[in-house]
Amino acid sequence: MKTNWKVISVLAVVLMAAFFAGCDKNDEVKLLLEDEYFSVQDGTLHSGTVPANTSGETVGDITINRNALAGGSSYVSINSEKQISEVYFGVTGVDGYFSVPILATNNSPSLRTAASDAILNTFILLFSQKLNGSFEIQISARLSDGTITAVYKAQINHIEAGTGGLQISLSFNNEKDVDLYVVQPDGRVIYYGDSGENADDSDTGDQIVVWGLDIDSNAECYIDGINNENIFYPRDYIQTGKYEVWVNMYKNCDQSIATNWVITATKEGSLVTPSYGQNPATGVFPVGTPSNGIGSDLNEKAIKVMEFTMQGTASSTATTNSSNSSISELAKIKLKNAGVNF
Repeated sequence: MKTNWKVISVLAVVLMAAFFAGCDKNDEVKLLLEDEYFSVQDGTLHSGTVPANTSGETVGDITINRNALAGGSSYVSINSEKQISEVYFGVTGVDGYFSVPILATNNSPSLRTAASDAILNTFILLFSQKLNGSFEIQISARLSDGTITAVYKAQINHIEAGTGGLQISLSFNNEKDVDLYVVQPDGRVIYYGDSGENADDSDTGDQIVVWGLDIDSNAECYIDGINNENIFYPRDYIQTGKYEVWVNMYKNCDQSIATNWVITATKEGSLVTPSYGQNPATGVFPVGTPSNGIGSDLNEKAIKVMEFTMQGTASSTATTNSSNSSISELAKIKLKNAGVNF
């Protein structure tokens, strides 16, 4: 039997082209959705559009922070009276979506809300450090009977924030004065009363944050609705040693509702592995949580969420001496109320 090498060669070229076309498609999905928008904790990335039934029932009652920081995160909760098998997340006009299966234990009676038969499911969005604009998120679900829901859509607003070599971000789901604290290896506490280092922009003359706290939301319940806080360090400002991350309900602007929160710590865009706690770290300030108006002296009512160790290039002396940050008027009010002299 004579082998037709010409036919085999043509077939090989066709198969290789199809293979690389498939790879390019997957790379494009990752680039557009995961690299430039978000990923979902425990989610799987797929090509295509978010599964949806235009005439289907709604997913349920969805709570999500409508503001996003590059490199930050968001806590998403879905209350549904129907049992959900899988949830889908995507972006309008962007190829690809994430699927997250719902374990049977998540639909147990223990997670049903007290006020109704609704079932609570929670998810964590992890935003890319390349995020540079607002977008419309899409969320749908497959119910336990196999039917697909209609798509829930919400505009997510992009908030400018520093990313740096090390970034610690807090997101919470309603309008409270929740504070983020980072205790550096040198013992200095970065928070609303000591935000790090500012400098004059050489082009505009405006004050910019060189490193430290650059987003401080809803101070003293003067509501801005951003519901995020952010602390960042460029590579040259990262110290060697242990960092601690804390969260505190400084002022509970509405004690009748609970507040879900999530904190992420990333180095060069990847999640840091903590020696204590979890990353992402999640929690809830339940209904009736009292205000805890503290300064830099962290007490038992504040929550330490994680510790991790960094290898950096900055000396503790250099960062300690660079405390020329200006204190906002609202921060001054908070410090005064906390009994701190400044």
